[in-house]
Amino acid sequence: MKRHLDDELRKMKEKLFKMGTLVELAIKDASLALFERHAEKAQAVIRNDQEINICEIEIDELGHELIALYQPAAVDLRLITMVLKMTSDLERMGDQAVNIAQQALVINEYPPIKPYKELPQMAPKAQEMVQGSLDAFMHRDVEKAKQILEMDDVLDRFYDTVYEDVQKIMEQAPSTVRPGVGLIMVAHNLERIGDLATNIAEDVIYLNKGIDIRHHIRERRE
Repeated sequence: MKRHLDDELRKMKEKLFKMGTLVELAIKDASLALFERHAEKAQAVIRNDQEINICEIEIDELGHELIALYQPAAVDLRLITMVLKMTSDLERMGDQAVNIAQQALVINEYPPIKPYKELPQMAPKAQEMVQGSLDAFMHRDVEKAKQILEMDDVLDRFYDTVYEDVQKIMEQAPSTVRPGVGLIMVAHNLERIGDLATNIAEDVIYLNKGIDIRHHIRERRE
């Protein structure tokens, strides 16, 4: 019985890894759609979001089936519960990528706004956080999970700077308001992806240490 459960848990993690890979690609392509003014990439991100949604449904169904069939013990139950929560976070990241792609289609109809140097740095940082949080889960790496928490602070500072810089540009040139608002929304989407990656990192720490650090900043830093 335990061997069968272990096999199913392995399948569940493989499905999660596939979903994470799709989300990482969506974030990358949505960002490239904006920075390279590539409409086809943006449309592909929007179109392929359904595949991410299907992954979430499959993992959700498998997780609840395992709970019903095997009545797993505490450790395995905690793992299943965490995976189900991670799929929800990943699905929401996919939605954020779609939002970026949709904004790119609008923003790219206008002349480029310069400078906003922190925004191009936000995209790879968000991707790194997603990949890092999944790696931390797959390898049960608490130290890597802690690094994700620190990276979130960097992403937050980037967002604040982008907001201030683009706001100044819009004040000086009213014609840039529509694309400027779009850029701020993109920065917010990337910042939100970082928050969701942080959720996964916090769950990794909980899974391996049994410590819930959500909303406890001082304990989180320690």
